[in-house]
Amino acid sequence: MQLYKDRSLGVGERVRVYFNLHTHLFSIVSLEGQYKGKVVAHGNGIIITNAKFKVNSSGQMKVREIRRKSVHAYIDGVFSGLTEEALSEKAYYNPYKTDYFINWESKENIFEADKVILKDKRVTYL
Repeated sequence: MQLYKDRSLGVGERVRVYFNLHTHLFSIVSLEGQYKGKVVAHGNGIIITNAKFKVNSSGQMKVREIRRKSVHAYIDGVFSGLTEEALSEKAYYNPYKTDYFINWESKENIFEADKVILKDKRVTYL
């Protein structure tokens, strides 16, 4: 994990995570403390617990209209560290095909999970 601009991130902090198309890593935004609302790190193999999968519908409509990607889908939760593992269930979101994050196999909508791992441009969860 690479801290951004010498900012800090500790286990137990509430965060928002999204895939960054420029760095090809996941960006971590703090939801509390000194750096609230700011990117604090970029990384891979990020563990998030008490996760909520969120899609901003107005951002989604804009992406569909102008066919240009922007940050409007993310996962909020508690930063719980880094790992090399992956979990059994896979999730994905495609603004041109889905309205929400969905299970890779069953195609059911996903709104929350106990544990999420974001690694190698993939989202796995329990």
